[in-house]
Amino acid sequence: MSCRSPSSIPQFVDPLPGLAIVDGTQPITLTMCEFKSNVLSTGTFAPGVAPETWTWGYIVGTECPATTRSTYLGPVIIARRGTPTPITFINNLGHASTTNVLAYKNSTDQTIHWADPLNKEANACSEERMMNEGMPPVGECALNYDGPIPAVVHLHGGDVPPELDGGPDAWFTSDGLYQGHGYYSFPGTGGPGSNLAVYRYPNNQEPALIWFHDHTLGATRLNVYAGLAGGYLITDPSDTSIPSNFPAPIPLVVQDRMFDKNGQLYFPAGLPFVPNPDHPYWVPEFMGDVAAVNGHVWPYLDVEPKRYRFLFINGSNARTYELFLTSQDTKAKGPAMWQIGTDGGYLDYPVKIDPSGPGNQLQKLVLMPGERADVIVDFAGLVPGTRLLLRNVAKTPYPDGDTVDGRTLGRVMQLRVVTGSGGIDATYNPAGGGALRAPMVRLVDPAAGTLAPGLTASVKRQLTLNEVIAEPTMIEGTEYEGGPEEVLVNNTHWSGKDDSGNVRPDFTPISVGGITTGYSELPKEGETEVWEIVNTTADAHPIHLHLVQFQLMNRQNYDVKRFMAAYTDAYGGMVVDGLGPPNDYNVPNADGAVGGNPAVGSFLRGPARPPQANEAGWKDTVTMYPGQVTRIAVRWAPMSLPASTPAAEAFYAFSPDGGHGYVWHCHIVDHEDNEMMRPTSVQPNGNATRTYVKGTDY
Repeated sequence: MSCRSPSSIPQFVDPLPGLAIVDGTQPITLTMCEFKSNVLSTGTFAPGVAPETWTWGYIVGTECPATTRSTYLGPVIIARRGTPTPITFINNLGHASTTNVLAYKNSTDQTIHWADPLNKEANACSEERMMNEGMPPVGECALNYDGPIPAVVHLHGGDVPPELDGGPDAWFTSDGLYQGHGYYSFPGTGGPGSNLAVYRYPNNQEPALIWFHDHTLGATRLNVYAGLAGGYLITDPSDTSIPSNFPAPIPLVVQDRMFDKNGQLYFPAGLPFVPNPDHPYWVPEFMGDVAAVNGHVWPYLDVEPKRYRFLFINGSNARTYELFLTSQDTKAKGPAMWQIGTDGGYLDYPVKIDPSGPGNQLQKLVLMPGERADVIVDFAGLVPGTRLLLRNVAKTPYPDGDTVDGRTLGRVMQLRVVTGSGGIDATYNPAGGGALRAPMVRLVDPAAGTLAPGLTASVKRQLTLNEVIAEPTMIEGTEYEGGPEEVLVNNTHWSGKDDSGNVRPDFTPISVGGITTGYSELPKEGETEVWEIVNTTADAHPIHLHLVQFQLMNRQNYDVKRFMAAYTDAYGGMVVDGLGPPNDYNVPNADGAVGGNPAVGSFLRGPARPPQANEAGWKDTVTMYPGQVTRIAVRWAPMSLPASTPAAEAFYAFSPDGGHGYVWHCHIVDHEDNEMMRPTSVQPNGNATRTYVKGTDY
């Protein structure tokens, strides 16, 4: 089916939908439902008529909506630090054969490594079988999935036990017949025959804007695209160092979407969108042509001439945003944004992002998929009737791809200044120069771009980002250029296995639910590590680590051509795609780094550049640019512990060793769906005293 032209969709017709707010100090039930939403603008098809689009979403309670909703997104859960939040998640999505969400129905790809509830991958759709027999994915493998829809919830940015992490292999279905091998529910609930899982999040971490979304293996891109995402704000009323007079928060979940002629969500799949016979329904990077905020395309928001607090979440599959405000009428840039928080919580001081500022100042708010930003904007002094645009100028793919269309994806939403209610704005003023919080624990000296004074890393890892390109292919008489076939971290598949199906001898085999996976990242609880990520691909990747908030040290250019020559030589002259690094993972290279790769140190070029001011906080997702080595300091322990805490005395309230462990991956969800993800097993601290105990608390 052909797509609807974005130029046919009216802009700034409908108000920004609000997202439901839920008290996280009380038990919550969220049901994954299919329902209609008013995603498209009123008047798209007929004057005064609000179109209806089939979507999925998390609904508060046990009943799915019988009427059309204003948005598919949400809710926003307001949790309190130190008070656990119990949530019952119910899967009521039904079957792919009967869903009205065509973006899911027509785009599932059973040729990639995915949840596979009907166990087809083990036979007809086995990639190993197709490779060994020299056959393309034909027959059942190339058909879209038509069974029960698997889903699992991941609390992105949450310090949670591994059983509650919502890892990609922990999915469950609406009919309860199929459970992922990492499935977990509170003892005495859920399990085979049930369509639910009960999680109890501890909320022990610092106050921060985190979020929750689906994380099903090989189908995350489709489940999130259909609508499965919500906000999660951790607060700490007892922390008197944090201002108590912030403006009321307004969530802004920014996404891109595409629609068919009938106004339904469209997800390109098959020829000519996917010239890849190995994975005929997998799109390397989904890029929509319509901007949506809070589940509605091109909305507007009325603002008074005062300060507002916006909670930005980039919920797109693959699109990066470079955001700033500008006058719709005069084109003058501004007003400025003041960023007060990032992924893991508040910054020490507000950071000004001013599109009209000097070249050495931050001018745009850059967000890759998965990243968040807590921002204050002061509209004081603007005349009622002023129309502002939230603009986006990020190229796609980021950072050196095509220029965004300024008439469509270059516009995100409109803000209309209206007459205020009068009185003095007594909310927190970020321009005042005061601190936002008691100084955060510093693993990194952000000014120097090095580890904090006195801190040493127990392990240094050098890991690569790799893209596998398919050969040009002739299909039905037409030759297609070879596009991406899969994307990898450290040139390793999720399984950690070789061509024969055996775990690499330098990896550790761990079995969960009868499935054995080769683990290479086995950090020790309490220890601090430095990860040096070498991006060998042509694009930027937002790399996300589960469980931890980390700190960005620096970025440094390297000679890609010479490094890749050494990399290829280490394989004996030809890179073996997907079978891991060329050398023994556990043997340090000339830089003293494990990871199995040639030392990158001799290929570095120019100085290491410290993080930008608004990146100098706790992060769980960070941009890793092409042609660069990105260094992060990762401590496998709670954020609030002093940096000087000995590793033997640093531990979580729960055991980080359980179930399927955790994962690290690219948060371009199309990439993580096709192998750009690896499992992590955190080795528990033997000295730990746990206060959050499996079987009792979760």
